[in-house]
Amino acid sequence: MLAWQGQLQQLTNKLVHSDRRLLVLVEGDADWALETVQVALAGLGAESVLWYSTRSPAGAWTLPADRYNHELGREAQQGVFDAYSGFNPDALAALCGNIRGGGCVWVLCPPLDEWPRFADPFARKIAVEPWGVARVRNRFTTRAAWILRQYPYRAHLYQRSGTCAPGLSVPQLPDLPVQQRRVDDAGCVTDCQRTAMELILKVIQGHRKRPLVIEADRGRGKSVALGLAVARLAEAGKRIVITAPRVENAETLLRFARPHPDRPFNAEFYAPDRLLQVLPKADLLMVDEAAAIAPHLLKRILSHYSRAVMATTVNGYEGTGRGFSVRFHQHLNQQFPGWVRHEMRQPVRWQEQDWLEGLLQKLLLLKPQGADNIDPGGHPSLQFGEFTYQCDDHAEAQLNQLFELLMSAHYRTRPSDLRSMLDGGNVRLFTLRDAHQVYAVAMVACEGELGGNLAEHITEGKRRPHGQVLPQSLAVHLGQAQALGMCHWRIVRIAVQPQLQGTGLGSELLAHLLRQARAEGADGIGSLFSGSAAVLQFWHKNEYACIRVGYQREATTGAHSLLVYQGLSDGGQAMVQAALTGFHEDLPIQLMLTHQQLPASLVLQLCARHHSTVPATLPNHERDQQALQRFLAGYTPYENAAAAVWRSLWSLPISGLAWDQLPESERKLVIMKVLQNHPWPHCISTLQLTGIKQARKLLRQALARGFHWTLSN
Repeated sequence: MLAWQGQLQQLTNKLVHSDRRLLVLVEGDADWALETVQVALAGLGAESVLWYSTRSPAGAWTLPADRYNHELGREAQQGVFDAYSGFNPDALAALCGNIRGGGCVWVLCPPLDEWPRFADPFARKIAVEPWGVARVRNRFTTRAAWILRQYPYRAHLYQRSGTCAPGLSVPQLPDLPVQQRRVDDAGCVTDCQRTAMELILKVIQGHRKRPLVIEADRGRGKSVALGLAVARLAEAGKRIVITAPRVENAETLLRFARPHPDRPFNAEFYAPDRLLQVLPKADLLMVDEAAAIAPHLLKRILSHYSRAVMATTVNGYEGTGRGFSVRFHQHLNQQFPGWVRHEMRQPVRWQEQDWLEGLLQKLLLLKPQGADNIDPGGHPSLQFGEFTYQCDDHAEAQLNQLFELLMSAHYRTRPSDLRSMLDGGNVRLFTLRDAHQVYAVAMVACEGELGGNLAEHITEGKRRPHGQVLPQSLAVHLGQAQALGMCHWRIVRIAVQPQLQGTGLGSELLAHLLRQARAEGADGIGSLFSGSAAVLQFWHKNEYACIRVGYQREATTGAHSLLVYQGLSDGGQAMVQAALTGFHEDLPIQLMLTHQQLPASLVLQLCARHHSTVPATLPNHERDQQALQRFLAGYTPYENAAAAVWRSLWSLPISGLAWDQLPESERKLVIMKVLQNHPWPHCISTLQLTGIKQARKLLRQALARGFHWTLSN
């Protein structure tokens, strides 16, 4: 054994004793780094090695590039991450989660001084046409090299000239307490797992409508605790319904829930949409990875079960659950005031104060350090400016603050989003801040400038280039082909400190962005997002026109996508006006066809800006008046007057209807029955009415109030 291999063996022995993990940087030429790590692993006698590389040895256990969550729940002694194959941050986070205490993750990379200039294959996933890889920046790897140089707890193998033997530097690792991990009679390893199990069992016995929410970083044994509790309850004869975004997400839970596959099992897995179709009876609903389920589905599922447990990963390669914590907790506070939260902090596969986890959190901002001491009572005069990252402590603090803001404002943020934000050639970050803190942030993508064959192929449906969201939506969905050659600013994300939301900072930031985009010659500025009526109202207030509504709910948020836009140049203003006219012309019919499932609140917000497009000739108007009066007087059923009611609503214009005079149930019934043409049973079920008689009476009453007529007794 060579001297450097002996030093590695000593290091490994210390890691095994401390039950903690370490990153080993293998810095040198690509072939040298690959050969060196294989020699090192062979010398250590590593039995299980998980590779992320396009150059992994034949027969090696590999993490697929397109399915890096494929090995979820399995443990490896060592892991190899080959940055020469492309630095995918999601894959690095996934790989590290599979390594147990005492192991190492070996990162193969160019010399740190040269790494930022390396032609990273992952850049192709960030590149946007027509500019390509040439415009992709190197801030992510520059920052990675800077952090790795500074981080004290990592080993370093490096190439030396004139010799094949690598240089090796080993960190001075502090002696930290080691918590002995023993499996107790219930199958739990940590106190956090035991507490989680006890709380789950309490849900069955305690008050109804008090759901339990379990939150944990990856590696805390959350799914195991759920599975052990299900096994205990199923044995006691309780019926358990289990759901997760995909069955793969519940694989660990299901494995521990059924330790004896040959025995009868009183629990069953349902995909979320299937669960809502069947709604099987259950003593307990168990939801794993709740943050990855569309919120509208999760809310509906939760409303049907009186006893429920929801668990989610807060920080991991799957994406942060911070948005879930911030936004879904609000729903729980309103609908389930007695709900319980349990946070699992103790890791199961390694010890607390793990050196690899500490580095990963810094490198991928899994737990960014946000702003402190935000005064909700007001804010000082703030400066608008563009954020450009540089490797210094001040810029790093700002990056932590703005990334934490973006994470908390969105349901799912992956580690790869950080790289796209830093390296995207068309991505810019704008903030409202003072000398110490970021109060609001907007992530903007500059799009357009597409011409020639590419533009022609897009309009013909032959190409859908990555990243060009606004011009393609305008051209393909709205028929505005000229949009491809224009210059657009797309607001990808916008976020305000939670304590200051509703104080006008978001609108102030939008006003600054508008002036900046106009000054730089943009034709227009817009956004494509999954939103609610409240979010659309914010954009309407800032003079953005909604010119498209997606036909399906977004998988991540469960909301429909909305496209809002404001023209800046003469061409941009003419284009948005043409698109808006088409949207208004189509909306009355679309609501009965492709947009039947839009929430009533969103329909109402769309109608608030709608301009009448249904002509009402005088004869029709008189006939419609007579039909309406007969229906409102109770002389004829709704079906005989349905066309008259529909025409009258859309020719008011509809924004003139006295919606504010209607109670919420009546507003919803008018929208669902008249504008969206839902069948009576659907309206009755959704509004929880007693039957068809009450529904008809409620609709007559609503229309009478809305049209300012008096309902005869």
